[in-house]
Amino acid sequence: MAAAADDPIARHCRRLVRRAALKAAGVSAIPVAGIDLFVNGRLLATTIGEISLAYGLAPEQLARLPAPLRNRVDDLAVELGSYLIGRVLTQGVIIAALKHLGVRLSAQQAAKFAPLVGQAASAALSGWMFKRLCDRHIAQCRSVRARLPELPAPPAPAEA
Repeated sequence: MAAAADDPIARHCRRLVRRAALKAAGVSAIPVAGIDLFVNGRLLATTIGEISLAYGLAPEQLARLPAPLRNRVDDLAVELGSYLIGRVLTQGVIIAALKHLGVRLSAQQAAKFAPLVGQAASAALSGWMFKRLCDRHIAQCRSVRARLPELPAPPAPAEA
């Protein structure tokens, strides 16, 4: 983790993730089943997209690479078990990534029906799942960049 602390892109992405995970947790505290899945799905897709963009691994960035290098990125993403690198993020892709983590959305949704304690548990679980998925994506993006040094340099992260 020390190497990640020195990486300005990772620092930038972790700040994005912390803010977004807090929003996801807040939305999940709302006692209306299903609304958080929609809102958090959009928030997650946006955050994952921003992480990919920061590492130079967004679909539009990869499309500009020569075919052999693009294929190496795809092969490495599959080897790492990433469902998200270089992909257009749809609801199906996000759900597949969550299932890959072994996340049980039904438990998080069911917790909403217990007053207060259940809502707090739902919010905590949602924030944790969000952060876990994003942190995993950051690690996978860092790994791809480290293993393919011939990739063009990613854009400098904008300071927030």
